[in-house]
Amino acid sequence: MQTTSQSYVLSDDFIQCWQSAGRHLQMKGGSELVWMRAHLEVPFMEHLSFRLGNQLFFVRLEDVDGLVKMPGTEEDLAKIARECKGYACIMPMRFSFGNWLCSGEGWNLLTLENRTPVIPPDLVTDEKIEMTDWELHDFAVQVARKELTESGDTVSAWNSNPELQPSLWLGGDAGLQWVVLQAVRFPQEAKIPDNIHEIDEAYKARGAKGNFAYVSFSNEKQDIKTSLKDGEKPLPIYRGEKAIVSFSGLLDIDN
Repeated sequence: MQTTSQSYVLSDDFIQCWQSAGRHLQMKGGSELVWMRAHLEVPFMEHLSFRLGNQLFFVRLEDVDGLVKMPGTEEDLAKIARECKGYACIMPMRFSFGNWLCSGEGWNLLTLENRTPVIPPDLVTDEKIEMTDWELHDFAVQVARKELTESGDTVSAWNSNPELQPSLWLGGDAGLQWVVLQAVRFPQEAKIPDNIHEIDEAYKARGAKGNFAYVSFSNEKQDIKTSLKDGEKPLPIYRGEKAIVSFSGLLDIDN
């Protein structure tokens, strides 16, 4: 488990390109498109990501004229798409007449591997797809952000890569705090990582207080009050379907 330390100043050109690309994808997907990443928090593995039906799409923007540096790498894009069992897509953009425009037609998405067109609706099926650990962690970050914000905390930064910790940073009156977050599936139990005190030492100089938290998930039809029998498997948690979700709140790292 690595600690988050990436610092990156986003250019105005990139931000404007990102905004234009997001508007285009929203227009194409309409109400069926569910955003996963639609924010500019670093670190970047993808620039934008969304779910359409039972499929996930991870998008990296590309300036076809090569004038604007884009954060992140194609290797990162390939990794998150692979870990989430989704599609890695390149979205070529061009700055023309004062605006960022799509350089292609339709969805303006190309496969990372061979730059052939990607048409998301054509890839949606009726198959039930179980959520991967990476998907579940991203879901956990969303749940934790929502719960903490509603309880009055200020979530100042976050990242959804389970290999990078902390997952969340808090500000506000309580001072700077970080949160190592876990996503657990029924009947698993959360466990404070063995290296959490190493993370604590890494951020002590910044005067930041450490916390641990977890989000537990189960299929909405799972009887979580009854232990599984020997050899019995829990019901899968499917992409895009309802699940029972429980947030632990912030826990002391010494417990």
